[in-house]
Amino acid sequence: MRNKLTLAVLAVALGWMAMLGPARAQMAPPKPGPEMEKLKFLVGHWTYTDTYEKSSFYPEGGVGTGVYDARPGPGGFSLILDFSEHTPMGEEIVHGILTWDPKENAYREYFAGNDFPGVYASTGHWEGETFVLMGELDLGGAKTTFRDVYSDITAHSVTIQEFAELPGKPMQLTGTSKATK
Repeated sequence: MRNKLTLAVLAVALGWMAMLGPARAQMAPPKPGPEMEKLKFLVGHWTYTDTYEKSSFYPEGGVGTGVYDARPGPGGFSLILDFSEHTPMGEEIVHGILTWDPKENAYREYFAGNDFPGVYASTGHWEGETFVLMGELDLGGAKTTFRDVYSDITAHSVTIQEFAELPGKPMQLTGTSKATK
């Protein structure tokens, strides 16, 4: 009797597995698309130097140095970003995530840092061979628009220009970073 019961349970279990097998195969986990593949140039340990333009943000201009680390996030659907830098205004430490949002058909980047409250969010896209991110941040009650432009991209170097626009003022170049792996 016990053997018949064991065989019956085994038969039911095998039947369920046979039925679920094709469904499970169809439900294979998704894979990152070509949009994330295009960002692989960012993965690694970078050192960089910054040149800050004389601007509303940096009245005296200046130079800075820093490090930037990017690694794949869970499943390869994002990049986890960490950087720290010595700027003319002091130490800046930021933790972020960069991902492709298929619903928005755009890249999304989110940063939390030591020199601003909340989260800075930006939206990105490619303009030819140039990667561009734009976002807004409230700086002391003034909504500021930022535009980061990644150009001259190679496997071991990239140039990043940051532009900023304060309310009522034109967009201006605030700094240029030269990064190398």
